[in-house]
Parts: sequence; C-alpha cells; structure tokens
Amino acid sequence: MSIQNAGAIIREARLKAGLTQEQLSEGVCSTLSLSRIENGTAGVSPSTFQALMAHAGAGCEAYPAFASRADFDCFYTLKRVRFYLDSWQLPSACEELDKIEKLEWADNKFYYQEWLLLHCRLQFRSGCGNHLQIYRTALDALHISRPEFDSADFRKLLLSSNEIELCILLAQEALYLKKPDVCLQICTQISSYLSNTHISFLEKDRLLAENAVVFCTYLISVGDYKNALKTADTHRHQMVQELTDAPLHELTFLTALGYYYTDDIENFFIYFKMAFLSAHSIESCYATICRTYVQNHLDFTLPEDLSAFEDIPLVNFPCKKAVDTASMGDGTYDYFSPDALTLGGLIRVLRTEQSISQDTLCRGLCSKSKLSKIENGTLQPEITLAQILLQRLGISDLVFTFYGNERESTLEELTLRLSKIRTTDSETILHLADKIISLCTPKDSLYLQYALFKKNARETSPADRIAGLTQALELTLPDFDFKDIQNYHLSWMELTILNSLCSAHAAENPSAGIRYFYKLWEYHESAAIDCLEARRFLPVTLGMLVQHLYAQKRHAEVLEFSRYFSSPEIKSSLYFTGHIFFHYCQSLGELGESALAEKYGNYAYQNCLISENPENAQILKNALYRDFQILL
Repeated sequence: MSIQNAGAIIREARLKAGLTQEQLSEGVCSTLSLSRIENGTAGVSPSTFQALMAHAGAGCEAYPAFASRADFDCFYTLKRVRFYLDSWQLPSACEELDKIEKLEWADNKFYYQEWLLLHCRLQFRSGCGNHLQIYRTALDALHISRPEFDSADFRKLLLSSNEIELCILLAQEALYLKKPDVCLQICTQISSYLSNTHISFLEKDRLLAENAVVFCTYLISVGDYKNALKTADTHRHQMVQELTDAPLHELTFLTALGYYYTDDIENFFIYFKMAFLSAHSIESCYATICRTYVQNHLDFTLPEDLSAFEDIPLVNFPCKKAVDTASMGDGTYDYFSPDALTLGGLIRVLRTEQSISQDTLCRGLCSKSKLSKIENGTLQPEITLAQILLQRLGISDLVFTFYGNERESTLEELTLRLSKIRTTDSETILHLADKIISLCTPKDSLYLQYALFKKNARETSPADRIAGLTQALELTLPDFDFKDIQNYHLSWMELTILNSLCSAHAAENPSAGIRYFYKLWEYHESAAIDCLEARRFLPVTLGMLVQHLYAQKRHAEVLEFSRYFSSPEIKSSLYFTGHIFFHYCQSLGELGESALAEKYGNYAYQNCLISENPENAQILKNALYRDFQILL
C-alpha cells in the first residue's frame, strides 16, 4: 500500500477523537488552514503535523512533506541536534543550532519552539547554564503553542512531544530554583499523561525515563531515598533493554546516589564508576559533573586512581532569549507551490545534489520508470520502498513515520521490536522473525529481507550463515560483488547484512573476511552518509573489524582505528564502544602500552557493565590481569 496523504491522516485522527476542526486547530493553526490541509489543498510541515496529531491524541513522529528545502533542512537539522545532545557532543549540537538560526527557522514557529527547547537542554547539559534563564526560556517556548499554560493543571490538554519535553524541563529547573512543589506537580501530571497516551512504546518509555530523571532528583531532595533508588534503577534497566543510551548516564548516577543515601556504599561506588567512566569514555562533560558532585556534596573520598582521568571541560555556550513569534508561520503552506517538497520531490532533490543516476538509486528496488513517477509526484511509493530510497541517499528514514494500512503498521511494529531485541535472546528473535515472514506478501520483500537477516545471522555454521545472508541480500542486490562496492549506494539493511557476511567469511577464512571488512570500511569513508544514518551501522562495522583483527593478532592495525573513536557515530553507542574498547585495550597491552591499556580497559569494563553485559566485563577483567597484570 502507498503512503497515505497527510490531510487524510489528520482528518481520520480528528474524527476518531471526536473533535471539531476548531478544537483540533486550537493553538496550532487557523480553522481555515486545517480545513485546507484536510481537503488536500494545503500542505503541512512535519512540526505542525505532529502537533495536530498530538492534539488528536494520536501518536506520530512526522510526515515527509515540506514547504521548501529550508523547511526540510530545519526539520532534519533539529534531529541532528538531538543526536548530538543524546550522545553529549555539545559543541556539535551548538553548531547545528546555529545553522537553524541562520535559516530563520524556515519561518515556522514550531521549529523555533523546538530550537528553544534544545538550546535549553544544551545549557543544562553544559553544567554552566543559568537555571532562571533556562526556566524563563522554556516557559516562553511553551507559551508559543500554549499561551495560557498552567503548570498546576494541564492534564486535560493534548500535548505534542515538544510540549511534553518543555514541561519536563520546567519541572527540572523549578527544582533548582527551590520550587519543589511545582516540580512535583509537573512530574506527576506528565507521568499520568504519558501512561494514557497513544504514542509508540519507545517514545513513551524515553519520555518516562526523562521525567524519571527529574522526579528522582526531586525524591532525593526531599529525602525519599528508597523510592528514588527504585525509580532510577527501574528506568535505567528499561533504557538498557531498549538500547537507548541518552538518559542512561543520569539514571545510573541517580541509582548510585540512591545507594549512597540508603547506606549501601559498595553499590554506590559500583554505579558511580559506571556513570563516571562510561561518560568519560565518550568525552562527555557529565563525567566532570558527576565527580564534582561527589567531591562537593558527599562524605566519600574517591580513590586516587580515578584522578588519572582528567576533567572533561565544561563549555559555556551563549544563551538565547525568546523572540516574538507573532509574525512566524504555523507550518501550513500552499500544496501547489513550486517550492513545496513532497516525498518524491525530496528524493529527486537529494539524488540530483549527490549526482546519483536514477538507475543507481533504484537498483534492485524498482524500475527507473517507477522512480520517475515517484519523483514527479504521480505515484506514492510503498512505505518500505520510501525508506530504502532515503537510506540509499544517506538520509535516516527513522525521523519519519510513514502511514500505510493495518498490515503494514503491524509489520513496522514487529520490525521495530525485533531491532531492539538483544542478540542473546535467540528465542524471541526467531519468534518475531517467523511472525514477520508469515505476514509478508511478495510486495514486502524489504520486511522479508530484515527477518531473513535476523534468522540467518544466528546460524552457527559459517557456510550456512553465508548462504542464508546472501539469500537475504539478493532480495535487493542480486549478484553483489565486494570489488564493485564503490559503485553502489547501499541502504542500512544492506550494510547490516554485509557486516554479518564479512564476519561469516572471517570465521571461515580470516584473511578474506578482513579484506571484505576493509572494503566495507572504504565505502563508509567515501559515501555521503549523514550521521543519523551512519550511527546505525558504523559502530557495528568497527566493532566486528577490530574483533577479527585482534583474533588474528594484527594488533597494530587495531590501534590504527583509534582515530575514529572521537566520531559522534562511535560515541553514540555505549554497547559498541564497550565492544570496541574491549579489543583495543588488549591490543595496547600486547604492544606494551600498559597505561593506555588500563585506561581503555576501564572504559570497556564499565561500558559493558552499564549495558548490562557482565559476562564480557568479567572476561575482560580476567584477561587483562592474566596477560598484563592490569587490575581493573
């Protein structure tokens, strides 16, 4: 089924919620604009689409249609800012925020609202922000869409994700401003609101975790230490299970504080080291914030060996004050404007900018004729085809939500759940993969490809694994040849399968497998792939490559890859940094670099622990002591 029209989706959500156009459009756009959106004569930017869907009580991220190229650039750059903030790469986040300001927020008050939200988050995470200024800016941002917002009672409102995040930010800053009652009011209402909303389980759990960070800080401030410990640890574990790192450092440190204040000093120090060293391993200033808090507020003397880890500098970023948004647009636009970018138009623009031919882009996916119709707007692509086309253009499809029929929605949900299952949970992986395969029709080759990959990646025989993975790859890349890899534009799924194929070849013939990995790495370095897309496979490629290099005692080659450790894509996954540092520190030991081996051994050990992988942590600890007398 083709992607549904935005206006039809909004109208369906409004009618299901029993709302009039006046009720749905309140605080977002005019009733006339909503009427034009619903009847297809006006377009709607992703930020406005998300706000309308939230008012209707329907979960969504964004719909891929834009008023102009500047509209798309603002939307996508905001997603990049979130990526950098989530992985604590604050200077990069600030640079991206500056780009959005230069674009004048595409004259869209909702982009401006999110920009203010993220600037506030940047200020707070820097450790240098003024709490009163952050509070005032967050309140100003909330007033853009909710001019009469009352923190004491907003439970009847239908909130967008940005509005929820702004509420959580207000609660956080209220606590620092000695307004604990306001903090409690907001946290309680947000928790109740999220429990009853219809957003995706991953988005809901992430927002609940962010709310829990603030609520736990409140509980500690009022002396309710047992509940603080229980709440922090519950949400910490949930984030680990869902492979969501963003709130993990804060929740782990709050868990440590919960143990400290309940007089369990041993567990306090275990969790403090997890938070401190895992943050330090990705050069996050949160490491400095954690250590400074312990030194200034707790009756605990940190051991001298931690002083070997220098402070990560706190950077003071310029604060931003809200401006009047009365003259800004509401994100609606003339659907027939020559500047408007439908999904097909966006694909055409990106393809042309990268000088990619239609034949190359649609290779193994669809005919050139079909791609032409998609690009000129006479044909809406199937959901999976749209996703793969964007991926091959180096753009992450994960920032969008595509709306299809009920069966496609089920396949999307199952695929998402399957992607979040740990590799050790074989039973669940096989169950979900089989369920996807049973629902697939001949048109669902891309869902089928993912399910086949997950099943065949578990084959114990390298030969069987190679055969099964090759079968999955041939659904979109028949006759693929590693020697010709630079002439391809590959999707995330294709790159993921190639990672596993390289590993399977390395298990059967180490030299050949490593050679294939190097070809894949060359592709990564030359392809125009955005960080939001590269984060999905680059840490996996590096993790697998250093593992096989180490197994073949090619230690000097492992060390050559250290120059990539500072890349945001590698820093974005504590699970994979743990895996990468695991082999890096051992290679350092083999080459006599004992001090660095100990440093990265500590990083690897703590990242394994914070990712709840204690078996690997213990294996590393034993190996470093046995081989190099390094005691972690």
